[in-house]
Amino acid sequence: MAGVLLSSLIVLACGTGLVSAVSFDLSYTDPASDVVEFWTSNMTPVLTDGNLTLSPFPDSVNMLHLTSSNATADVLLTMQVKGTIANLDNTSYQIRLYTRQDNATHFAVTHVNRTTTLASNATGFVPVDLSASTTIVQDTLSVRVAKSRLGIITAWEIDATATETGAVYAYVDYGWRIPGNPGSTPRLPGAQFILPNAAWIALVPVVIAIAIVVVIVLKDRADRSSTKSSKAKAEPPVSLQRRGKP
Repeated sequence: MAGVLLSSLIVLACGTGLVSAVSFDLSYTDPASDVVEFWTSNMTPVLTDGNLTLSPFPDSVNMLHLTSSNATADVLLTMQVKGTIANLDNTSYQIRLYTRQDNATHFAVTHVNRTTTLASNATGFVPVDLSASTTIVQDTLSVRVAKSRLGIITAWEIDATATETGAVYAYVDYGWRIPGNPGSTPRLPGAQFILPNAAWIALVPVVIAIAIVVVIVLKDRADRSSTKSSKAKAEPPVSLQRRGKP
């Protein structure tokens, strides 16, 4: 995701004719100083000394945390910002849900001024109003999405964008999450058979018994092999037994 973002910003910057490359001049003394400033007129990045103009402000779109969790029949999406969630027409928060391995289609939960909508780029999907399932507590936006609205989940990943648009400048922050926190329980491709914990516990004595039998059989074979070797050494060669006969 970071690579895609960087590539897109480089392309945008090159299109302005001002610079041939753009670098992320991040300040790790303030990890939340990554709000990118754009020109509202054409949404190209504002550059300072050849670098993206980054700031911790406006803090209403400065994302600190992005998470999802499995809430039984729902997926709970949570976005936390450095300031407070802004309920304004010019400020939007969007979390995208990738539920397929190939990412051919995805869902997007968008919140703008107390209205939250679930949409998809899949053909024929009718947007769903999730405003009643949305909670705002100062700096945190939480949205519950019914798994039944997401179809069959075979993979799980989320990313997000927070945007504030002004007359001259637009401010955008991007966030993504390490894969693996399931919205449900994605199944890997192919046949799978996983025993429950109780079954594994019941198998332990069986495994131990099999191991003991294997050890006994191997020891018995070793003893037999040793006995045969001792007998072979004790008997004289056949040629010596025949000597002395006419």
